[in-house]
Amino acid sequence: MAGHKQIEQALKRPDNFQDNILRAIAYVKENKQRAFMIMSPLLAVCIVGYAVFSWSSRQAANRRGEVSKIGAVQAKEVASLDKARADLQKQIDDLRATKPSADGKKTEISAEDLVTVTKLELQISTLKPDKSKSTAEYKKFYDANTLNQEGWMAGLSWAGVQLEEGKAADARTVAEAISKASTSNNFYQTVSRMMLIGIMEDASEFDAAIKESDVIISLASDETKPMALLAKGRLQYFKKSFPEARLALKELIEKFATSSEASTARSLIAAMGPA
Repeated sequence: MAGHKQIEQALKRPDNFQDNILRAIAYVKENKQRAFMIMSPLLAVCIVGYAVFSWSSRQAANRRGEVSKIGAVQAKEVASLDKARADLQKQIDDLRATKPSADGKKTEISAEDLVTVTKLELQISTLKPDKSKSTAEYKKFYDANTLNQEGWMAGLSWAGVQLEEGKAADARTVAEAISKASTSNNFYQTVSRMMLIGIMEDASEFDAAIKESDVIISLASDETKPMALLAKGRLQYFKKSFPEARLALKELIEKFATSSEASTARSLIAAMGPA
């Protein structure tokens, strides 16, 4: 049976919960129709009411287009990183390739080339995409659209980059603002509060994070609820509130037995030992 310290080390590996946050944000990007869903109008009672709705829909469509353009900019930034990585890898492969000597025999990589390979591998490991342009555009768009879904998408995208760069306080400010502004939208409530849970967990603010997880559990869809239940179980585990942790984790296992989160939940319950 795994010990508490082993489980805690596994759960607290670098960026463990941040991965879930970014996955949630990526889900929003990949499901734009759902994320930017506009309620279809009821039968218009007058031409004026219909005209107002039509104008509003066009405005939303324009905003969606703007966010998509920023996303395309970020995609190019990431593609540039991939190319830089591939170029460095080619240099490494060329250096590692065996070369025939003057007498026709193959020779191993030289000590000098081996040093160069080591330096190139270090360069690859430290490469990061330059998202400065798209990040600035996301923030500018969000600041001008803090009360609509397109703005929330841009804000969460910006906050996700801040988390990647270790700027949790900046990400938290925007995530909190979106959680307050999106009270009528369960989807953005879930994503913004999920981000807050990760930030609070890293700061050991377990009680505050548990409150956020309770809100998410009450609102989340079946796609994101396993993540929320696991978050609550993890938080209770780190608080050493094992009975409460068991309740959340057992609910996760019973309702979402085949999810990847259920596997982690089983490990946590095993680590706690007999009830």
